[in-house]
Amino acid sequence: MSTPVLVMVVIAAAVGAAELILWALVWLFRPNFQWLIRPADETPDFPDDLIEKYVRLSFDKDLGWARRPGTTGIEQTEMGETTFLIDETGCRENPGWTGQSSDVAVFGDSFAFCRLVNDDETWPHALSKLLNTNVRNFGVGNYGIDQAFLRVRREIPDLSADDIVMNVVPETISRIHSYWRHYFEYGNILAFKPRFRIENGELREFPSAIRSPEDFQSYDARLDEIRNLDDFYESKFKPDLLRFPLIARALVRGRRLLPILGWLIYGLLPGRAETARAHAFRAVMAENARVSARLYQRDDAKQLLAKLVKEFADLCRAQGKRPWLVITPQPVDLGRVSKGDNDFGDFFGSLSDILPVLDITEVFARDNHLGALFVEGKLGPHPSPLGNQTIATEFAAMIANVRDQSLAQKGTHS
Repeated sequence: MSTPVLVMVVIAAAVGAAELILWALVWLFRPNFQWLIRPADETPDFPDDLIEKYVRLSFDKDLGWARRPGTTGIEQTEMGETTFLIDETGCRENPGWTGQSSDVAVFGDSFAFCRLVNDDETWPHALSKLLNTNVRNFGVGNYGIDQAFLRVRREIPDLSADDIVMNVVPETISRIHSYWRHYFEYGNILAFKPRFRIENGELREFPSAIRSPEDFQSYDARLDEIRNLDDFYESKFKPDLLRFPLIARALVRGRRLLPILGWLIYGLLPGRAETARAHAFRAVMAENARVSARLYQRDDAKQLLAKLVKEFADLCRAQGKRPWLVITPQPVDLGRVSKGDNDFGDFFGSLSDILPVLDITEVFARDNHLGALFVEGKLGPHPSPLGNQTIATEFAAMIANVRDQSLAQKGTHS
């Protein structure tokens, strides 16, 4: 055998061996790490028991999902076990304030809901003490500002609160471009949601593709429509699908895939599994943050988010309420900010012409004990009791200042 042929054989054997090793790793890790997606994940099945549990706990045909009144939950964190209760009105329980008058209502995502802490450790609970009023917490995990707005639209006719707060993370710019969260947050297959698009300069609402539990069993008949309405199927989900040749996929998507596999391999060592999984998930979150950062560079994406904020503000004012926007960064956002990449700060600052905006990013970024502001959980970090107290303190100061200015203006014109 000639030398050139021998070299080609060796290279082919090495590539083949690398391909087999990569597939063996995917086969090994996929059952416990849903973010390694394969072609079968394009059309996942929905077991009857999974649908039954989802309908019982949170399915909502108009919002996508919302926790049912009277339901409870337990979450495991690095600090131990935490619990939550959804009261009979659909809010998170606010210990010591149940049934009392409410001047403030909070809507938004899991940072509004305050995952990973107990009911008496949320920032709306801390705000209740600071403002001496029952701050009702309508936050729902994984919501975009679009779903939170729809929740406000549903609840506002019956709200006594004068102040309506929208609290979201910067990733909300990605969530408002999702129609099936599975295409952005792989494995979250139940999370079909409504979304908005701008058509002829106006917001157009597209209801969720799943309007009844039975729709889960026939969703594949609407896949073309679902994919057309979700910006991430083509730009994110398909490029991350692990297909043959996998070695080529690893080269193209190596910035995401290789750290994940590296950490999961590290997790095979005794006693390293949980630590390794957490680091692998951080690689997923880092990639998601890069996607959101790119959206903050796109005028059309920012226009959609700005229109949704304005729609929220206009709705509140039409009902005689004061709208507020609170932006709470995730640690991955703070990591980018520390490198000089504040992709969202200027944008949210520009919205102050629409409504009062409190961006907690600078407050968290200058804290000398940043780690104490967050607590880790299986699906990423959320503000700790200290972090939530910080948010409440900052917002209480802001709302007091704005109220004082309003009183001063009324006095000037009287």
